[in-house]
Amino acid sequence: MDDTHKKAVDFIKKAMEKTGLDASNLARAVKLSPSTLTRVIKGTATTTSSAKTMLKIAEFASIPIPLSENGKLTSKSVPIYGYVGAGEKVIPPGDDCALDITEAPIWAEDGTSALIVKGDSMFPAYWAGDIVFFDADKRMPPNDCLFMECIVYLRTGEVYVKQIQKGRESGKYVLSSYNAPPILEADIEWASPITFVDRRNRKMP
Repeated sequence: MDDTHKKAVDFIKKAMEKTGLDASNLARAVKLSPSTLTRVIKGTATTTSSAKTMLKIAEFASIPIPLSENGKLTSKSVPIYGYVGAGEKVIPPGDDCALDITEAPIWAEDGTSALIVKGDSMFPAYWAGDIVFFDADKRMPPNDCLFMECIVYLRTGEVYVKQIQKGRESGKYVLSSYNAPPILEADIEWASPITFVDRRNRKMP
């Protein structure tokens, strides 16, 4: 059992003691599958419970979530690979050319990456300057991302934040915006749903 797993088990046991619930009923109370926490405790889970799950448990049990050594919530540094177009045409650098790093939400999974929004075609959901997070390890075919807001890489090199819909031609797609004309018959290389948005650096339209 590694240190992260041990901390997760200790945290779950503390929540069980505080609430008087066993692992199955504690999981049910925070709207998880009954076996979720049991598998973590027994060491049979394929991954340790995410920090988002820990936040649910902490709120329900009224106990603090595990803190880092400096007293702040644990977080994860992830790479910013450049910009993503929301109305502007953006061609990002290669996957191995991170421009900067940023702090991801504490529940971010391995593979989480970030891009900075340029343009305002997705306003008001996404503003220029927003940092959008996605899982670069989950490069999905566009048919698995229909009607979802995604990071979309085109075969022509551009990258956009758009909603994906099927186009008229087989294998082509429509990239929809909130306040701009759609991009028609786009040839998508891969897409990845947006998992989180950091709005602290947004620019007024």
